[in-house]
Amino acid sequence: MGSRSTNMPRHVIKDEIFRDAAPFVRKCAEKIVATANGKPILDVACGSGRNAIFLARLGGTVICIDKDLSAFDVNLKRQRDILTGLATRLIPEKIDLQKDPWPFGPGSVGGIINVHCLLTALLPSFAMSLTPQAYCLIETVPGHGANYLELPQRGELKAVLGHAFDMEFYEERPVGPSERNAVTVKVLARRKA
Repeated sequence: MGSRSTNMPRHVIKDEIFRDAAPFVRKCAEKIVATANGKPILDVACGSGRNAIFLARLGGTVICIDKDLSAFDVNLKRQRDILTGLATRLIPEKIDLQKDPWPFGPGSVGGIINVHCLLTALLPSFAMSLTPQAYCLIETVPGHGANYLELPQRGELKAVLGHAFDMEFYEERPVGPSERNAVTVKVLARRKA
């Protein structure tokens, strides 16, 4: 039986792919894949692709976006034996999201995950590109050391996302000096119809 923290059904194989995926992604992955309705899911700032690989195993086609895909390439080579059949569901796209224009049109994407690399300026583009009722999962970096400087302020993400999304899960945790008002955030939001 799936553990309480991940709520995963019995049919999910708990191997290296499962363990590598972020726990919040594991918890929400089936919902994200199911509502994508065959449209691609974006893994924004995918890094090694650990979350994209997990979504692909569940049946999603994932566009893996990063400005440097070397960690993604290394991970695919390292896991090639267990990725048999999944490679066609993983589409790497080298895009520098701080410099390049957002390449996804209105309603072209069935889901978005953005883990540990939040670019708040992209949130309106996320909303525009998602199909109605599709999910957007965001998890900021954890609050360690001075990384609170790159984290949003209390209520900031909820305010930015609120007009276009219904929040199914929203959690903020204060980090850093209290006068900074910084928070880590985990959010699973569904695009309004």
